[in-house]
Amino acid sequence: MAELHYLKIESAPSEMNMETVLDSFLYSKFMMVHEPGSGSTYIAADSEAISNALNGLGIYTKKTELTWHEGVHNFKALAVYMFEEERNRYNEERKRVQENRLTGLYSALRSFNSRVFFLFSPSDSRKAEQVKKAIESDISAMEVRATKSPSIRFDSNSYSTQMEIYHNSDKKRVLISMLDMLNDILMSNGTSYQLSIFIEDSEDSDPIYRYLRSKMLILEEKMASARSMGELYSYPEIMESVPFSIERCSGFIFFSERIRKLSKIKTPFISSGSGIEIGSYMRDGIKITEERLNVARESLNLGCIISGLPGYGKTASAKNVIGQVAKEKNTKVVIISPNDEWNAFGQSNGLDVVKVYDSSKQINFFKCDNLINVERFYEDLSMLIASASNAGPYKNSIEKVLLSAFNKSYKESRDPDPNAVYSNIELAVIEQHGKVTNASVRYTKHGENIRAALQNLRLIISRPEFAYNKGIDFRSIIERGAVFDLSKVSNNMKPFFYALILNQVYGFAESFDIYGDNELRMLICLEEAQVVFSNDSLSAANQDLENRIQNFRKKGIGLFLITHNATDISPRIRRLLQFKMYFRQSADVAKYAANDLIFSESDELEISRKLKLLGQRECAVSYIGFSGNRKIPESSVFVQISEIKEEAIKCDGFEEKTRNMRLCDTLFTLFSKENAVLSGARADLMYFGEKIAECVSNEKGELLFRDMLSEKKYELIIIGEKKKDSRRFLVYGGRSEKLTI
Repeated sequence: MAELHYLKIESAPSEMNMETVLDSFLYSKFMMVHEPGSGSTYIAADSEAISNALNGLGIYTKKTELTWHEGVHNFKALAVYMFEEERNRYNEERKRVQENRLTGLYSALRSFNSRVFFLFSPSDSRKAEQVKKAIESDISAMEVRATKSPSIRFDSNSYSTQMEIYHNSDKKRVLISMLDMLNDILMSNGTSYQLSIFIEDSEDSDPIYRYLRSKMLILEEKMASARSMGELYSYPEIMESVPFSIERCSGFIFFSERIRKLSKIKTPFISSGSGIEIGSYMRDGIKITEERLNVARESLNLGCIISGLPGYGKTASAKNVIGQVAKEKNTKVVIISPNDEWNAFGQSNGLDVVKVYDSSKQINFFKCDNLINVERFYEDLSMLIASASNAGPYKNSIEKVLLSAFNKSYKESRDPDPNAVYSNIELAVIEQHGKVTNASVRYTKHGENIRAALQNLRLIISRPEFAYNKGIDFRSIIERGAVFDLSKVSNNMKPFFYALILNQVYGFAESFDIYGDNELRMLICLEEAQVVFSNDSLSAANQDLENRIQNFRKKGIGLFLITHNATDISPRIRRLLQFKMYFRQSADVAKYAANDLIFSESDELEISRKLKLLGQRECAVSYIGFSGNRKIPESSVFVQISEIKEEAIKCDGFEEKTRNMRLCDTLFTLFSKENAVLSGARADLMYFGEKIAECVSNEKGELLFRDMLSEKKYELIIIGEKKKDSRRFLVYGGRSEKLTI
């Protein structure tokens, strides 16, 4: 008894030619198992190759097992025929009815648990000849009668004769139909199947039997039994069933209407040869093939957007492409990610992994490399910080404030002290949107909003790893390639870090010449790019990016933007990015994503529907091909990206921080003018105008403040009974002092 392999039908094209499906079984024996109750369709066969054949047609299956309770199972076995007259043979409506005649079994019988088994056994010319002779003999033996009637001619002696079937006329129609089918079989070298149908004998079997009887002609029925699925599969021929031609037999191939239906999209595809492999081409958008879509490495400098809902393969596809680029070692790779899922990738590809908030290395984001134009550097920094500030209508005002502050800061040094930079920002806010009074500073509405919008920048500078100059050398890090991990950064702070890091990368990119059109010198990838680039086309950062994308091509720099929805990025930027990978899109976004793609033989409605139903690791790809040195836009295609299995790699990156050496505990002792110790005095510690700690002096007059930044300027306020009695002192972290009140 042959070993059986069981496949559950998971999905199939919405439109199928069932003759082609039958051909995929390569004229071998198989059995279809229908479970109306569960809505499941299974294939049982003694060959594993059937799975690949079905997948090639876009019918996706899953290996499984079919339950079989121990003991003997009884069945009602049927030999059937699906009647079809010769005159309807080429009628399109007939074909439609034939292909759908049995699919209603699942909806009509969904409350019944009995299974139905369709066993297809290959037949041959000998069997077809044998049945044909028997049918010809039956037809010849049928009784007929002759009748005479007067002719319509005027000659009264003229009569006409008519041969008329009067006995078994329905049977003769069926036999003639069978004879026609058998002749077709003999003309195709006897290629045919014999079909046996088995219905599990239970209380649910009668409704199933009545349903099948209403759809086809039952020639014979018997009771049968089997002890296993294999025994049923190997059941000997117990009835004189009629061989079916491939065309007629295809009418018995059907799947549950409850499986996933896949939309077909015509996608012409020209094999792209060598290059960066994207994935396996999906013919008609559903059939995974052995053909690979490859794109020219140098085409990646035209920019890329990868978009799709969470969990469908965006990051995996980016890793697939960038990993191939990184392995060639002659392209600098920089990745900014809001989480740590790129860390193992970076480690395995020899990139530095910079864990922001977890590094004991000093990072001065305000440092301008010696090879970078300093004015361009701080102008870009002003624009990016203003865009990241989420200040709405005040972005232009923030940019002006920052430009004024940076102009002053960078006149003094290319590596300014971050605290000095922020002090200059505060002074610029006062100059442009405030007024100094005897008691305090009064800010305009713009001034108050600008200060509020820049609070996150102050918090960044408050951390020891970002508070000092002479930090890490960004140029050397970018030269080696890097992953910037922002997983420990809060969501409201991430836009600022994107802006600060991206400005360093922009500065580095400026050092490239403009002769890199046919090269890929550098690749920049921004995971969740909407953090820094909104879909607002009027945003200064977006307008700047539009210009950069065009210049990046000349410099040989590729930009990868990864987002959840295509519309997270401005349409004007999407148009400029000529390499697109769109995974499953949300319902309200799919139509806009469809507009970005180029499918010459399908309308946008079909594409939109398809984008909403793409499975995991399936995407639509729009790309640029090459003919010699000429760039050619290719028709978009559907692709299944390869599954990437990353090794578990411990990503140390920079050494983990225990307690930064720049943090120190500082002790202040309070005395009166009479040199008496002041105990019980309340004090606030201020950093850039914000209270960061408070303390009450002990019996020795001591105030202890922990984790102050070494040598950084603070303001200590000793609270008096009245506001005018409060005393302010300029103090420094790490410098313990005696203060006289």
